[in-house]
Amino acid sequence: MSGRLESYHDLLITASRKTGDVRDGIQGVVDTFESSADGLGEPWGSDSLGKQFAEGAQGYLASKKNIVDGAKNMAGTFANFSKSQHDSAVELEKKEKENADQFKGVAQA
Repeated sequence: MSGRLESYHDLLITASRKTGDVRDGIQGVVDTFESSADGLGEPWGSDSLGKQFAEGAQGYLASKKNIVDGAKNMAGTFANFSKSQHDSAVELEKKEKENADQFKGVAQA
């Protein structure tokens, strides 16, 4: 026989909130970086050296896009984790109430 199933609704809600905070932190870094970088314009200039720095598959612009996209994906993943933790807590609480109500009904019969 297996052990007793325990549900930690409050801990899941807390974990969901903290996971959401991680998402917010990552997104904040991305937003700050994009705003700062965009505010600088193109300081590398338009000469051949500047173009070599900025353009191409290994250039700054491609690298910046890859880093920003990766960080946004990471933030999205933490958002999904947070939502799943919250949804699980809500569902566990709902099932616990349904089971308790059913048990009370059987006990009263």
